[in-house]
Amino acid sequence: MRIKVDSDSDVDYEKSSSLRTIIRHPIVFILNNAPSKSRNLIKKSHRSAKKVIEEATTHEAIETLYKFGEPEHSKTVLQKFFHFVWFTTNNSKAVRNRLRLVTRELKNAIKEHVDQRKNVKILSIAAGSARAVLDAVSDYNSLSKEEIKVTFLDKNPKANEYSQRLVLERNYPDNHMFNWIVDKAGNFPKYLKDEDCPNIVEIVGLLDYFENDAIERLMRLIYENLEDGGVFITSNIIDNLERKFVTNVVGWKMIYKKPEEFHKIAKEAGFKDENISILIEPFKIHFVMIAKK
Repeated sequence: MRIKVDSDSDVDYEKSSSLRTIIRHPIVFILNNAPSKSRNLIKKSHRSAKKVIEEATTHEAIETLYKFGEPEHSKTVLQKFFHFVWFTTNNSKAVRNRLRLVTRELKNAIKEHVDQRKNVKILSIAAGSARAVLDAVSDYNSLSKEEIKVTFLDKNPKANEYSQRLVLERNYPDNHMFNWIVDKAGNFPKYLKDEDCPNIVEIVGLLDYFENDAIERLMRLIYENLEDGGVFITSNIIDNLERKFVTNVVGWKMIYKKPEEFHKIAKEAGFKDENISILIEPFKIHFVMIAKK
């Protein structure tokens, strides 16, 4: 079993300053002990904080965190202060670190297949904004739609519409390499033909809301439909000091898991122990699992 905290300097992870580390515990104590009714006060403190709370668990909330809370909405000194408070918590930084880590692993998986002269077939399940996949694919703009094919599946049509806009904004040479499906995660096999079996499957963010049994069933489906030699990239959130605030005040409920627990599920789903690696971002709030078939 390979589990480690990733410290790759090339990833440019966010970290806490010495001052932030010192003041973190009293701030977290205050946030964790805030009553749930303080949610309305937080919503009034900053436009982006309101969006995260009202859109919790959706691609819109995640995108707001990815964009560092949309600082362009901070006009007054008070807004800038609350922007700093809400979007420099360890959980906020860890989400952005997860994006960086997943993007790097996707790039590695794509490069491995390209180097082996294999066509790249990516399936992103519960794709959301698809930002990690789009960032990874952007390094391979020279590939044709025959050489690289990307399918985004999400049950929320608004998420697919958002990622479609991102594709148009980025001006990919051939937008025909992308395909969008509106459906639930477990239904992805019905859209696959033998020649279309993916060799890279990405599912990041969704499993934070699944119990272990449901995760195992979905992982087993992924293993069965993943091309031999393919790569499965996924993640989950780890219990942390800010959990009470995120759950009770922000209203963002998730199922926190240990990396070792996830590793066991992957093995039970069919992945071999020696082909499973788990990397933890520096705040130790999110881990990313890379499993090869």
